[in-house]
Parts: sequence; structure tokens; C-alpha cells
Amino acid sequence: MAEGTLLVKVPLQQPGAVREERLPFANLQELLDLCVSHTEGAAFVQVQVAGISEGRRRRLVLDFGHFGAE
Repeated sequence: MAEGTLLVKVPLQQPGAVREERLPFANLQELLDLCVSHTEGAAFVQVQVAGISEGRRRRLVLDFGHFGAE
């Protein structure tokens, strides 16, 4: 079974200051729900997914910077 982490940068009141949050998810629906719940003022910087493939533990890292609604 795969496991994932969404890394989100949340701006603080201090100019230029951010807090990084590491939010776990277990499936794509949970990832989508996390993205939707953090659309206000947050920048999504990375999605990490780890799991077993071909008998070996592997990790996929996707970098991006924006999530929006259609």
C-alpha cells in the first residue's frame, strides 16, 4: 500500500515568513481533499508518494506550486 505526504507552505503574518506543513494522505481522494482545504493563501510545493513496486520500496516526488478549481 502506498502512503503519501503533501508539503504545503503557509504564509505567516510576518512578511516573507512561511510555515511548512507536512500533511499525510493514503489515497488520491485524500490528496485532493487536502488540496481543496488548503487553497486559501497556501502554496503547494511537493507531493511525495512511497510504496512497493516490483518488490522494492520506491518513492515518487512531484514538485509544483499551485492548485486551483476548474
